[in-house]
Amino acid sequence: MSWSRTLKIRQQLRTHIESGEEIGLFFSDLRGFSAYAAREGDHAAYELTEEHEAILRDEIGEHGIVVKTLGDGVMAAFEEPLDALRAAVDLQRALRDRNEKTPNASIHVGIGVSSGTPIMTDVDFIGHTVNLAQRLSSIAKGSQVLTTASVQSRARLPDDLRYVPLGERTLKGVGREHVVEVAWLEEVARVSDAKDRLTLVLTERGTIVIEFAKDARRDAADALRTLLDVGIAEAGPSAMLQRAAARIAFRALRGSTSRLEGTIERRIDSVRLSLVRRGISLRIGSLTLLLPNVDPAAARQFVEAAARMRSAASA
Repeated sequence: MSWSRTLKIRQQLRTHIESGEEIGLFFSDLRGFSAYAAREGDHAAYELTEEHEAILRDEIGEHGIVVKTLGDGVMAAFEEPLDALRAAVDLQRALRDRNEKTPNASIHVGIGVSSGTPIMTDVDFIGHTVNLAQRLSSIAKGSQVLTTASVQSRARLPDDLRYVPLGERTLKGVGREHVVEVAWLEEVARVSDAKDRLTLVLTERGTIVIEFAKDARRDAADALRTLLDVGIAEAGPSAMLQRAAARIAFRALRGSTSRLEGTIERRIDSVRLSLVRRGISLRIGSLTLLLPNVDPAAARQFVEAAARMRSAASA
């Protein structure tokens, strides 16, 4: 984008804010960036951030500007909240297409979008609206776009997108907010665990998208360590069996760090799904994941929909 175009949009943004009209703010947060840098080196990590930023700039369109880059993230501002949502979805779609071609160096981002009238300086935006967008991006799963009920009430989505209310969340430094997801995948079915740490999406492409929360691996490891720390004397036979299973799971978890950093998308015929007590078990190659504490009816509907899709694909 030319400097004159950027200056024009900045002037329009300032006019919106000074007249009390809400603008849209957008934060993207790279998933698995630290692990990728440790594994591939600083140069490769820098190239990844440069590619992420280049794709983002291409998708911003006529109504937004990049405000600043944050190493593993980007902040952008838009004249309208709907423009920010559209840019967020366009970025996720572009990254999905890009990742199909380069699965060994995939880019996954969580995106947060808010609306408001922040303080606008010569080089930055300051205020609650900024903090809110950043916190939303920090809790978004890889490939997820999160916004608020306030944005939902004033930004009507095109027919190929839909809002999915996720309930109230406590956002660090912000407080309680009604969080809403903008669903952009061509969904056939979806299901999440009770704590929304892991989401499965069955798509019309014949794939299953597995979305991990940013700290899903840490939460799982902490839970497994708790089981391992239970003393033999107080455990009893049942807990002893749980400890044995936890040891196996923890060893598998330690070897799967890079896989639990963002999003996995696989063809339906490469994933094995089964119903287990209060959840769904997934097997992808040597990796087994458990989606726990799922509504039994939702779990059954998801597994049955996946089975029908698999059968249709093999027919």
